[in-house]
Amino acid sequence: MRKKINSKIIQGKGKLRRFIFGHLRKKYVEEQKNKRQGECKRCGACCKLLVNCIMLTQDKEGLYSCKIHNRKPSNCNVFPIDEKDLKDRDTILPDVPCGYTFFKEEA
Repeated sequence: MRKKINSKIIQGKGKLRRFIFGHLRKKYVEEQKNKRQGECKRCGACCKLLVNCIMLTQDKEGLYSCKIHNRKPSNCNVFPIDEKDLKDRDTILPDVPCGYTFFKEEA
């Protein structure tokens, strides 16, 4: 029970962080987007953070998609902003890796 509560706290903080970053830290979001590689595997984990999104739908093959994909909120469009978001996402599906990764810049 305690693990589930801690997981929800992490997810809630991440959701708030993404909302703020998506609206106020646009330069950071853009920089991170340039470091992001891969593509969405349509696992639905990001849409189940904290609460299940009501716009999430699943097809016959078990792949998820958004009912309002072309009009979805900015915090959805920028997911994952950085590796912190991938860690949040892993609280939902730890055994299924996200299709996105971030490359590290050489110092």
